[in-house]
Amino acid sequence: MKSARIFLTSILIITFYGCATGYGSQYVKPPERPAIQHVYQEQDKIVAYFEVNNINEYQKLIPNIFRMPPRPLCRVSVIDFYDMVSGPPYLESSIEILIKYPGAPGEKETLGWYCLMMPVTTEEALWGRFYWGFNKVRGKVTLERYEDKYIGTSFAPGRETPYFKLNLEVEKDELTADQKSFLGFVSPIPALTIKDGRVLNWGATGGGKYKIYEFEKVAPRIWKVKFGGGSIEYPKDPQNYLTRMDLGKFIAGYWLKQRYKYSLAPK
Repeated sequence: MKSARIFLTSILIITFYGCATGYGSQYVKPPERPAIQHVYQEQDKIVAYFEVNNINEYQKLIPNIFRMPPRPLCRVSVIDFYDMVSGPPYLESSIEILIKYPGAPGEKETLGWYCLMMPVTTEEALWGRFYWGFNKVRGKVTLERYEDKYIGTSFAPGRETPYFKLNLEVEKDELTADQKSFLGFVSPIPALTIKDGRVLNWGATGGGKYKIYEFEKVAPRIWKVKFGGGSIEYPKDPQNYLTRMDLGKFIAGYWLKQRYKYSLAPK
């Protein structure tokens, strides 16, 4: 199934690529444990999208090989990879911004999600930074589950204080027309990383074929999804990406459970 595949495009760039090291990189050393193939079986996550108020700071966070998108957006998520076929279970969080990638000469430009920081809870998961350019750092991440509420907390690298706390309240009402339109817009947008001057395209959940609100209808044995209202808390720390961008209103959010065997290997 295409949702389990990773699409890789590598384009050599001679331009300096900006802030790919990410906040917290001082806490990252090559793992002492050998790299192993992570094979995933089941995970769940919460995802929320926010407007951004400080456009100048947003623009400063975009690496030089990318461009400003037509609509600045921030995506915040917390994921629990609790059932693994190979590799230890772990949690991760991510803060991503929407960017525009102009592509190589003759290629179409594309929108993408660029990850500013991705704390992970195991040493083995850090290899994704050194192999594929994910801005991973070692940190504490938790995901609390209640009947109608999920709380994801990511702690500052090297600290015991939360970097952010993401709250998602499940709503039983149908999605509004605006929410459906927005989720339809973001569903096919891929995640992009930069490694050694190359842009790597990792595709989107579901292979970009389906809208997020279609997942459970298309493949109920693979996906479970709940939509809700979201809010986020974070300290007024000038080094905190969320503080720098000054997050605006919550747009849409969801909890997603996926059960499908796959591995993150390039095509």
